[in-house]
Amino acid sequence: MRSKLLAICLVCILFFAISIYLIDSAFAKTIFWGSRGEDVRQIQTKLKQWGYLVGNADGIYGAQTYRAVIKFQRRNGLTADGKVGPQTKRALGIRAVAIAGKYNQTVRNAQQKLKQWGYYIGAVDGIYGPKTREAVIKFQRKNGLVADGIIGPKTKTALGLGGDAAVADYVATSRGVSREKDVRLMAMAINGEARGEPYAGQVAVGAVILNRVRHPSFPNTIAGVIYQPLAFTAVSDKQIYLEPTETSFKAARDALNGWDPTGGAIYYWNPITATSKWIWTRTPTVKIGKHWFAHE
Repeated sequence: MRSKLLAICLVCILFFAISIYLIDSAFAKTIFWGSRGEDVRQIQTKLKQWGYLVGNADGIYGAQTYRAVIKFQRRNGLTADGKVGPQTKRALGIRAVAIAGKYNQTVRNAQQKLKQWGYYIGAVDGIYGPKTREAVIKFQRKNGLVADGIIGPKTKTALGLGGDAAVADYVATSRGVSREKDVRLMAMAINGEARGEPYAGQVAVGAVILNRVRHPSFPNTIAGVIYQPLAFTAVSDKQIYLEPTETSFKAARDALNGWDPTGGAIYYWNPITATSKWIWTRTPTVKIGKHWFAHE
């Protein structure tokens, strides 16, 4: 009986030791010169974020990455050996268990948006892998965000994942006007006001129009807001009557379906071309592309 108990204890100890080894190998492996992959890219992104690395986060541990790691280790009281082990990872703010390989609903929602808009090619599986990271960075660069591959608060907002408004059903805002007419008028305004802006910036213009419709200080219809005297430059200079692009229609539909990259703004302007002295009394809260947005 005692021998059986001893054997069971030995098996448990062996299993525990193997588990520790596997966890260390999978999540706390040391990264050094010559290493490649997502772990290296994650380290490079952190080093770039804090100004230690100048160059691309390409997932290849070479001379530039080595020098950046050494500099970081010296500045943070670590052994300056150029090897990124558990201590250096913790100092860099890299958690022991990586996000890759784990299901996450936010990741899945982001993948759906990115796939819908042509940034992501892959399965919508909620797993943050290299393809998802590449798509997030591409989206961030196109929309004037920090291209770090992290789906943080600003990227969530730009993706339309900021809250209940992102999934709100469309509610008609122009009495007696069909949805398609609303979409077309919105697309005309977006095309006239935000041609050449990043996609999120085009949606943002549509969102401002809808935010005004809901605001007591403005007309309560889309047409009323758009054609309010002196409200939009595109109406004054007739650019609103140019044929809207397909992207403008898409942005109008996204805005009408609840995506608001501005978080509720009711004003926007281009600081380079704005001529109204009054608009400069507003406090900008969000910048998307060339436009500044303000809530009050």
